[in-house]
Amino acid sequence: MKRIEAFVQYGKLEDVVPELEKVGVKGLTVFYARGRGEAERKKIHAARGTRLQEQRYNLIDSIVTIVDDGIVDAVVNTIKKYADADSKGVITVTDLQHVVKI
Repeated sequence: MKRIEAFVQYGKLEDVVPELEKVGVKGLTVFYARGRGEAERKKIHAARGTRLQEQRYNLIDSIVTIVDDGIVDAVVNTIKKYADADSKGVITVTDLQHVVKI
């Protein structure tokens, strides 16, 4: 089994999650977060609108799921396709030695 975690642009969940279910993902966890990376950060008005300031962090969505080895490629490709490849997100795949359902 593999743990797949994807950090994608905020607002892409509505596109990604239904497609993940179609390729066999039965459950997932979503985190709403802020982060920094290669993506350009937005400019915001500061000091009562008298100057523009770069945001320190961008809003991101994190999707975490555990899947069988047989659908890993399909899950990764689905996330890449529906999360928009231009968003400069990150997908990690980790081997799991032991999974216990509770």
